[in-house]
Amino acid sequence: MAEPSKALPPPPLELHLLDKPLDAEAPDLESTDERLEKVNDLVSRGTYPDAARAAEALLREGVFDVRLVSPYLLGLFLEGGLEAMPVVFHSLSNTLLGNWQSFGPHERKDVFADASLRWFLKVLTKHLEHHERLKDETWQRWCAPSNREPLEQALTLSEEIFSAFGRVMPRNGCEAGFRRLSQWLEGHLQSLPAAVSQEEPAPESLDEPAEDEAPARARPAESMRPAAASDGPTMSVSPALAQLMRKLAAFNTLVERQDYQRASVVAADVLNVVEHFDPRVYLPALFSRFFAGLSTHAEQVEPMLQSTETLSFRALDQLYRVDLDTFLAQSTEPGGAEE
Repeated sequence: MAEPSKALPPPPLELHLLDKPLDAEAPDLESTDERLEKVNDLVSRGTYPDAARAAEALLREGVFDVRLVSPYLLGLFLEGGLEAMPVVFHSLSNTLLGNWQSFGPHERKDVFADASLRWFLKVLTKHLEHHERLKDETWQRWCAPSNREPLEQALTLSEEIFSAFGRVMPRNGCEAGFRRLSQWLEGHLQSLPAAVSQEEPAPESLDEPAEDEAPARARPAESMRPAAASDGPTMSVSPALAQLMRKLAAFNTLVERQDYQRASVVAADVLNVVEHFDPRVYLPALFSRFFAGLSTHAEQVEPMLQSTETLSFRALDQLYRVDLDTFLAQSTEPGGAEE
């Protein structure tokens, strides 16, 4: 007797349904449409992979509706993990910026998009934090060095997504949720080990190098270092800062080409970044030790912050502002006692 055939797993979701330019407006999808109700029902029951496939089917048919974006993107993440984050972020950016006008519904689109994206950001962040607590097999896969590049690629888009919320959804509630998600991804990126080089080191000679040959061993490493590295401290460039540097360079290139229309698009974005500049996003390495020290010694520091109007604090504050070296030199003991 023949054995019953095993059900084949469904094919993976199509990755690039939302990161392509759209030429025309999508037809409106009524709230009572049974296809949309099916997606919503699957979401409410927590069967997110099935909801993603139902949303994908509509997107394949050309029904581009903001209420389908979040179930589909969550499905991409559940299938691909952290390695899917570049597609997720690029699709989200393209929906909010490049294709916003082509998405339905025509009425209250910003309200529907806001509610859907707030749900998506909340569920995705909780999913990440859940596996972080469990330290399970999924978490172990996320901790592999191969996740570094996808996270770096995704985070380069974080600021343009953040600024897009205010443009297309002026009263949105997505900003806090997206900032929380981006900070989690940024922190996880910094915790990942560096990728192991595939190149095998050349075997060292057993003979001692001659005196005039010793400096030559350091030359290759020195030649890789910027000339100004010895002039002061250095720090790693965060993905957000790297993307901002690319935008500044793009603006200069476009101005040189006299392509002022595209240059104006870049200029508007850069000006928005400057107006909402958060140094913790662009220079996280600069502040990490400060916040680590502040959190460690908060109980000792906090009472001092309550007495900023005292003469002793104001005098120290003025000295700190006019002469940092003398300010530091006066502290002779670990507790900060002065001579």
